[in-house]
Amino acid sequence: MFDERTFISYKHAQWKDLSGILERGKDGGISKLSMSDLQRLGTVYRKTSADLAYLRTQHATPELINYLNELVGDAHGLLYVDQGGINGWPRIIRFFTTGLADVLRKRMVFVLVAFLLTVIGGVFAYSIVKSSPGNVDLFIPPEFQSSADAWKQGFSDHDDISLSEGTLFSSYLMAHNIQVGVGAFATGITTLLPSYMMFENGAIMGALIAVVQPTGHLASLWAGILPHGVCELTAIFIAGGAGLLVGWALISPGEYSRKDALVANSKDAIKMMVATVPLLIVAGIVEGNVSHSSAPHFWKFILAAVEFTALIAYVYARPAKKHG
Repeated sequence: MFDERTFISYKHAQWKDLSGILERGKDGGISKLSMSDLQRLGTVYRKTSADLAYLRTQHATPELINYLNELVGDAHGLLYVDQGGINGWPRIIRFFTTGLADVLRKRMVFVLVAFLLTVIGGVFAYSIVKSSPGNVDLFIPPEFQSSADAWKQGFSDHDDISLSEGTLFSSYLMAHNIQVGVGAFATGITTLLPSYMMFENGAIMGALIAVVQPTGHLASLWAGILPHGVCELTAIFIAGGAGLLVGWALISPGEYSRKDALVANSKDAIKMMVATVPLLIVAGIVEGNVSHSSAPHFWKFILAAVEFTALIAYVYARPAKKHG
C-alpha cells in the first residue's frame, strides 16, 4: 500500500538536490552551473519527472503534486528553454539557428505523417479525376475553374494568357494552405480533423494535376508551383504535424498524465508553428517574383532544388543537442 510519508522521506534528498541545482542556475542559467551540477541535472530531472508521474497515479496530496510539478517545470525550463541565460534578440536568434531545428528533428515523424496524408489525398483525387475529368468539381471550387483552365494552357509560358487568370488559382491555393495549416493546429486535439485537412489539401493538388497532365503543360504547372511550393507546402506539413502532435498527447501520453503530455507536446507544437512564419514569407516573395514569371523552367526547378536542400541542411546539418 502506498505510504506518502515514506516515499517523501526516501526521495527528499533527490528533490532537494534538484532544487539546489535550480537555485544555483537561477541567475546565470545553465552555462553557470558546475560540471558536477550539469552531470547530475539530467538524471535527477528525469527521476523527479518519474516520481511526479507515479504520485499522480497514487493520488498523492495536491500540495506534493504541485511542489514536484513546479520543480519539474523549472528544471525543464533550465534544460530546454533557458538557452544559457541569453535574453532578447540573442535568444531569438539562438532559437531560430539551433533550438527550432532540434524541435523539428525531434518531432519529424509527425511532419512526415502530415506529408503522407497529403500524398494519399493527392493520389486519391488524381485517380478519381483521371478516370472521369468531370469529377474535378468535387475537389476544385467552381469559381476557380476558369483560373485552373489557365494552368491547362501553360499560362506562364504564353504572353497571350492573362497572368491574373493563372495567379488567381495560385492565390486561392496559398490562402487555402494557410487556412489548412492554422486549422490543423487549432483542431489538433481532435486528431481526425488535422488528418482530414491534410488529405483534402492534397486532393486539390491531385485534381489539378489530373486535368493539366493531358494538355502537355504539366512541366509548366510544376514550374509555376515548386519555386514557392517547396517553402509553402513545407510550412503546411509542419503545421499539420504540429496539430497531430497535440492530438497524439491524448492518444499516447506515455509515462505522463494526459494533461502533462498535452502541455509538453503543445509547447513543441507552438514552436513548430513559429517555423511556418518565415517559410510562408519566403514563399510569398518567391511566388510574386519568380513562380509565375516567364523565366525558363530549368531555373525555376533549380531554385526549388536549392530551397529544398537548404531546408534539409537547416534541420539535419547540425547534430542534435544532447541533454543530461
